[in-house]
Formats: sequence, C-alpha cells, structure tokens
Amino acid sequence: MTPPPGTEVDETRQTETRTGEVLTRVKSWNEMVDDDTIYIEVTTLSTYQFEIAFWLFPNHRKGCTMYQWTLYDHGRALQSQFWRNDATVLRLAGAADLPHDLYPDSVPWVAFLRVLDAPHAGAEGVLHQQITPYSYVGQEVWAARSERINVPAGSFSALKVTAQVDIATVMPNWPRFVLHVIKPVVPKNTLYFEATPPYRLLKQEGTTFVGGPQVTTELIRFYIAGAQPVVAAAAVAAGHAPIAAVLRGASIPK
Repeated sequence: MTPPPGTEVDETRQTETRTGEVLTRVKSWNEMVDDDTIYIEVTTLSTYQFEIAFWLFPNHRKGCTMYQWTLYDHGRALQSQFWRNDATVLRLAGAADLPHDLYPDSVPWVAFLRVLDAPHAGAEGVLHQQITPYSYVGQEVWAARSERINVPAGSFSALKVTAQVDIATVMPNWPRFVLHVIKPVVPKNTLYFEATPPYRLLKQEGTTFVGGPQVTTELIRFYIAGAQPVVAAAAVAAGHAPIAAVLRGASIPK
C-alpha cells in the first residue's frame, strides 16, 4: 500500500523508553474522500508482521466516522477489526447513551489534537473512545505551551499537549472524593505537535495502554510521495494542505 504521488508522508519510530528497543515504525498520510479525510497508518512490527489501519474523519465535525485495522503476517491477513460510529445502532438496552463525537478504542495520535477547540496554549477538549459495547472512556486533553524540541526529523517549535483518562468515565459509580484521590496517579501521555500548520506529531511520551511499558514516539522524517525524502521542515511547505485538512473538523486551521 503506497500513498498517492504528491501526498505528504510522515515516518515515526516508537521505542521502549527504558531499553531503547524499537517496537514499531509507522508511515502515515491522508487522503481525501469527498469532504472527509482518511488518515492511514502502515505499521511495521519487529517481526515479519505489519498492520494497516485507517480512520475516516469528518472535516466539519468532531469524532470518527469509521475505523478499520488489519494485521498481516508475510502478507497474509491474521486479524481484522471494523468499527463504525452510529450512536443509534451501537446503543444497547440498559447501556448509557454514547457520545456522537465518538472514536474507536484505537486512535492515532493526531486525534488528540483534533479534539482541541484550537491548537494553542490553554486549549482543552475531551476524546471519547468506545471500549466495550456498553461503555466509553473519556480522555481529558489540554495544551500547555509551546517549546523548542529536537527529534530525528529536525528542530521544531512544538505545542505541548497532555492527555489523561477521565477516571470518572472508567468508574462512574465510585464516590467523587475517591476519584479525586485517584486522579493524580492516573498516567498521562505527553504529545508534542508542530506549533504551526500542518501540526505534525513530533514526539509522544507515555503508555499506549493500561499497564503497558513507557514508550517514546518520534518523527523520523517526512517527505512528499514521489519525491526525495527530506528532514528539513522548510522543504515541505508545499505538502501542508493534506495534513492540515484532517484538523478542519475540530475548528483547527488540519
């Protein structure tokens, strides 16, 4: 699977923070379908396996419309998962109403930027992820400040974004004072996005699932499909439009 010529491609590498072991390498890009954006990830694992996933993002509202993930081994499909956001159909008898701005249980890092009201310091939002047929989890997301960071792809001015699970959505029946005590020890994910369009993900620090290891994700390079890969930000100004489109649905100029 290859991106169309002229599309910007971002390559990231995820390592275990403690050992530095490479866990995954990801190529990601966007393709337009009518007024919506498909965000695509091709993930190479440490074995002969790889994953292909896509998320269909509406450009005029928040949330995710559709999600598909498939795991391959030597080119043969092993597992697959499909999800569609249809609050009426997804609701089960006795279950709480699901938010309309819903995401599947697996989301790309760019989703955390989409839920902000705008990509600047002080912006806030909530990411709702469906984790079972009956329930969803909310992640509180906020942007703190911009700072200079260095990653293999270069040096950038980065917007620091933090995400933390809203423990009240995990344990809705627990007393509020208990949740207040627990909240400070709930793990956080720290994300650094480029502070100006196209708001590329530059770095991530945290865990990808409860109980999982601390990992670090960094932007290795970015380039225009069909052109020579580069690491200098100024060289890909022409590729800003494809990634910037993903964020339009969150009132952000993706």
